[in-house]
Amino acid sequence: MADRTRQTIAIIGAGLIGTSWAALFAFAGHRVLVYDQDEATRGAAPARIHAALAELAALHGHKNQPGEVLITETLEEAAISAALIQECIREDLGTKQALYRQLRPLAPAAIIASSTSTFLPSALFEGLPNAQACLIVHPLLPPHLIPVSELVPAPFTAPEALQTMERVLTQAGHKVIHLAQEVPGFVLNRLQFAVLGEAMHLVDKGICEPDAIDLAIRHGLGLRWASIGIFANSHLNAAGGIEGSFTSYRAALEPVLQDLRPAHPWSDGLISRIGTAMRRDVPEDRIPAERRERDARIAALRRLLVELEASPPAGP
Repeated sequence: MADRTRQTIAIIGAGLIGTSWAALFAFAGHRVLVYDQDEATRGAAPARIHAALAELAALHGHKNQPGEVLITETLEEAAISAALIQECIREDLGTKQALYRQLRPLAPAAIIASSTSTFLPSALFEGLPNAQACLIVHPLLPPHLIPVSELVPAPFTAPEALQTMERVLTQAGHKVIHLAQEVPGFVLNRLQFAVLGEAMHLVDKGICEPDAIDLAIRHGLGLRWASIGIFANSHLNAAGGIEGSFTSYRAALEPVLQDLRPAHPWSDGLISRIGTAMRRDVPEDRIPAERRERDARIAALRRLLVELEASPPAGP
């Protein structure tokens, strides 16, 4: 992949993740070609991309002219001129591997990056020609508003592919998490599922209801995590920094840590119980509207954080 400021980027899969990626890359000035095998999904893509571009403009202003976005009718049209291909299709290993086998003859030198949150890159790309130019670029939904993604290499991924992806993502405004090696769930999902697993356990044991968990995150922990992160917050919370914090609370926290370590399986009954509680608050027909409201909150929080980061530190 040539080291150019502007690239032609193909997005394969035009669902929520694919259209969000398309808007992010287009806003950064890249030419973006979008393909989905489903005609209805292709038809809905322009409106989603336009809305995401408007959110980016509201967040960042109109600093640059966005790149061209084209919805293509065939996979070949999207892939043949692409220097980078971001795959965003459904989470099925065989379907993804079949797609890569179609893509490689069309774009022999292109970087192929998967948005998967499920599969390891060594499994996804094993045996594919030019597999050294393949890796996972895993975002959080929606990637045009949540500015972080993680680069997960296979053992055979070339450093040049990682470096190129880091440049593209950084130029698009993302912070990049580098994994030294592949691990199930990567970093973002391991952290997310660790919290989610304990949340499910607390509900299962009757300690609290699902809405209490969301209150604890939304009005408590999430505020601290969003502003500074988990390790940095611990570093500020005791004399002696993070070592002082861990030393001071270690004995008191050990019983809690021991209780957290066993796995807590999610039964069908527990999933159904939590589903009933969530549908009571947000019926399924309201999910699209609630998703838009969530994205608006994320955008508003990002604007505030950008303003805080740009402000000079307060004096003593």
